[in-house]
Amino acid sequence: MPSSKYSVFLLFALLTLTACEEEFLLLRPGFKPSVVVNSIFKAGKPWTVNLTYSKDILTSGSEILAITNAEVSVIEKNNGREIILKHVGNGLYQSDIYPPLPDKTYELNVYVPGYEVVKAISNAPKKANVVSIFSDIVDQNTTKVNFEIKDNINNYYIWNFISTNPKNPIDSNFTGNPKELVSSIFKYKNISGYLNNLSSLNENDAASQGGIFSSNIIDIKNNSGGQTENNPDETGITKRYLRLLTTSKDLYNYYKTVEKFTAADNHNSSFSHSPEIYSNIKNGLGIFAGYTEEFKEVK
Repeated sequence: MPSSKYSVFLLFALLTLTACEEEFLLLRPGFKPSVVVNSIFKAGKPWTVNLTYSKDILTSGSEILAITNAEVSVIEKNNGREIILKHVGNGLYQSDIYPPLPDKTYELNVYVPGYEVVKAISNAPKKANVVSIFSDIVDQNTTKVNFEIKDNINNYYIWNFISTNPKNPIDSNFTGNPKELVSSIFKYKNISGYLNNLSSLNENDAASQGGIFSSNIIDIKNNSGGQTENNPDETGITKRYLRLLTTSKDLYNYYKTVEKFTAADNHNSSFSHSPEIYSNIKNGLGIFAGYTEEFKEVK
């Protein structure tokens, strides 16, 4: 009798499991890739815009393809001057004529056959007014740095500290690629910082009086691309610099969302929520944003 009851239970269990199976067919509209713009501009440097199509992540083997047949131009908004960018290969469009100027607003226009005009507007702010920078040695591996920024307007800043010597000089190569800019900041992530909207900072009373800011950065060590303060390159003296980027609001927002995206885990999990990357591109994806850059030696 127990064996008979067990057989009936097993049969019922199998029928329950198989009865719930049902196949679903995923239907979705035809995929049309978006135009992706990757371009940051720096005062005094050539215009550089990289154009690609977005890939279909639901299709195996889908690739990111370069856009080679676009018409690309940048318009200086204050005088209407149009700057034509030429395709130099692999979806890269450039122009050495009329490089961006600080504190000027520029509009990007991209014409790709079969798409609406892709547009974006941004600017490269004037360099920050760093009125003082000084440091104190805390111990063998730690330096405390103080610097003050005095601006009459609310700018956006991203900074890090770097070490350099004759064997590892400052990398001044400009590519116009936002990914490479973010990587150069993340390289020294343990000593990077950022702030915006100086006049609203309550932690520094001087911030509301003309935008003076002061901050402390700890641990300027192991940040020279393989060289350390304890083991400087034998070919020369290691120097340290405050690298300060005065950025447009667009670039600042882009950097902050990339930072959050990088810190998030399980981007491909149904249980996760990946932060959305900021974009200021109309009728497309990506970023078009400006900045200025300066280096102040820390002694």
